[in-house]
Amino acid sequence: MATVTETVSEQALADQLVTLQNVDWKGYVALLRIRGERSRPRMIYLDGTVSLMSPSRTHEEMASRLGDLVKVVVEEFDIPCKSTRSTTFRRKPREAGVEGDESFYIAGLPRIRGKKTLDLRVDPPPDLAIEAVYSHAAEAALEVYRRLRVPEVWVAEQNRVSIRVLDARHRYQESTVSLAFPFLSAAEIHGWIVRDHDDSDTSWMKALRAWVRETLKPRRDKLGD
Repeated sequence: MATVTETVSEQALADQLVTLQNVDWKGYVALLRIRGERSRPRMIYLDGTVSLMSPSRTHEEMASRLGDLVKVVVEEFDIPCKSTRSTTFRRKPREAGVEGDESFYIAGLPRIRGKKTLDLRVDPPPDLAIEAVYSHAAEAALEVYRRLRVPEVWVAEQNRVSIRVLDARHRYQESTVSLAFPFLSAAEIHGWIVRDHDDSDTSWMKALRAWVRETLKPRRDKLGD
């Protein structure tokens, strides 16, 4: 029988997390069906434990900026990319399921093009997943991504962004630069998600686009030489 623990920070802006333990795969699938098409709460399933998370405003702002950064980069450099946002990716044999804040197909895009549904038994996992961390740990999500063989994960915290890249032994190693975008560093990603622009998404996006054109493009061109 499932047991429940709940972690709710006293801070009004904190994420809210409920943990269900001793949940089998059928129970996890049933929870997904009960939630239906709603995107919240997000669920992470790992070895019989389900974490249900309702993200805070700060969490959502971090995740939104990370996703926007990726979209601006691929648009400016004309890199084929497909956003799968917080799609549920799961594999029963690996007892793992996750819904990232954002996820993207880049190198693997040709293998899923035209598909309405994705099945990790035959389809590749996303090339890049984004996990914003405000008041909860990322270890469970990272372990699920590892089991699903997601090549790259960005873990964004308030004070840093870490880039985790899957090595030949299927273990995550921290990298200073992105695997999908080798011209982009973890420090630069963090700088943009915490950058203040008078609470205006418009001014932030305009500044980001200008930086991509003026700074990243020459760097990318140099790497391509």
